[in-house]
Amino acid sequence: MFDSVLRKETLPRRRFGAGTFLGVVVYAGVAAFAFWAQANVKDRDKQDVAVTFVKPPPPPPPPPPAPSAVRPKPKATSQATVLSQAIVAPTQIPDEKPPESEPVDAGKTGGVEGGIEGGEVGGVPGGIVGGVVDATDVRMEFDERMTPPEKLGGPDPQYTDKALEREVQGTMVVRCVVTTEGKVFGCRVLKSLPFMDRAVIDALEKRRYKAATLGGRPVEVNYNFKITLRLPD
Repeated sequence: MFDSVLRKETLPRRRFGAGTFLGVVVYAGVAAFAFWAQANVKDRDKQDVAVTFVKPPPPPPPPPPAPSAVRPKPKATSQATVLSQAIVAPTQIPDEKPPESEPVDAGKTGGVEGGIEGGEVGGVPGGIVGGVVDATDVRMEFDERMTPPEKLGGPDPQYTDKALEREVQGTMVVRCVVTTEGKVFGCRVLKSLPFMDRAVIDALEKRRYKAATLGGRPVEVNYNFKITLRLPD
């Protein structure tokens, strides 16, 4: 009876010891494998990694420029057409000389239309270049070659009230046109006296003169009148 009890107690103890030993062996194997694997990983991490740099390909060439628009040339119009004229040399040489024109006789009558009998050959209708101009048709500046205009009639300048109040007196110079008929117009004052310009111009333009003469002929001239004004006594 006691043998069976002792046997039952000893059997489980034997089975427990063998399992423990087997577990220790398996655990040790697993630990060794893990250690070995970790060592290999560290060795791999320590290895240098070779990196090869590859040169990038060159950029593609730029696209060709767009062709420029060609403007059509304007067509030449008929107005711009120039006709070349060929010069043709004579094929025959004349044996005789052409007759020479006879010289014009200066004493013969005739000439250009509008000329007068007895005029110069080559003259200009109405006169000749550099000839004497008719002084009666041109207004001239009076000079020492001419006789001055002579007064024939007309009023004398009258003092204005303002000129009398201020006792104005002296000499005025008035430039006027004297025609071949002795009329006076276009007067303007060159030397003035206070309050007397209008009165003197009105008096001059109402006068009549004998025209100035040049070589005995009346001429129209620009003439400077000198008017002396004195206060009445």
